[in-house]
Amino acid sequence: MLGTVPTKIARVITDLALHPHYIPRCVTHNLINGTTPLDLGMPWFSYAAIDFLDEFVRPEMTVCEYGSGGSTLFFARRTQSVFAIENDPKWFEFVTRRLKENEITNATLQLHPFDFKNPEGFEHSAYLHAIPDRRFDIIVVDGSEEWQQVRPICFQKAEARVKRGGIIVVDDSWRYPALREQNAAQHFQTFRSVGPCRPGVTTTDVFFY
Repeated sequence: MLGTVPTKIARVITDLALHPHYIPRCVTHNLINGTTPLDLGMPWFSYAAIDFLDEFVRPEMTVCEYGSGGSTLFFARRTQSVFAIENDPKWFEFVTRRLKENEITNATLQLHPFDFKNPEGFEHSAYLHAIPDRRFDIIVVDGSEEWQQVRPICFQKAEARVKRGGIIVVDDSWRYPALREQNAAQHFQTFRSVGPCRPGVTTTDVFFY
């Protein structure tokens, strides 16, 4: 989240004081291991959102992700299937290798490169339209933030693919406050806390349909 270094440190201290059960994970994931969410097999979300998802997901659910990484492993281990859309060729190789190393076979990862520094034509891109023409229980809107409109546009696409009773997860949602006003969800919930492998407090929004 935005702010000076002292402000960010103060947020972390306050959050851990209010939620001391995050302290062991925060220390392990941010100060000791030096790992990444992909190494941990965890989403790069707030701990509050991760804990919610751990309770929400069920084995029969299907998941689609804009962006891939530790969340892909997390969902693949807990649901029926995961379909992830990735734009970065090198990251695609990392995640693909990690899936193979962990013998995960229910995750499909598709590469659709796109230069988000030059986003003209994104509305017609293979990346945006790679989401299959079917409904999903969980859709994650994550991935590149090189262009501020990527996630809002992907969110609109996701709303046409989420099941009744399903959810859309938007990471770093503090960057996209307009989505809280412009959505077709029945309601949404903001999960604000520290998280794995990140130096500050973040928010992850979950939209319920």
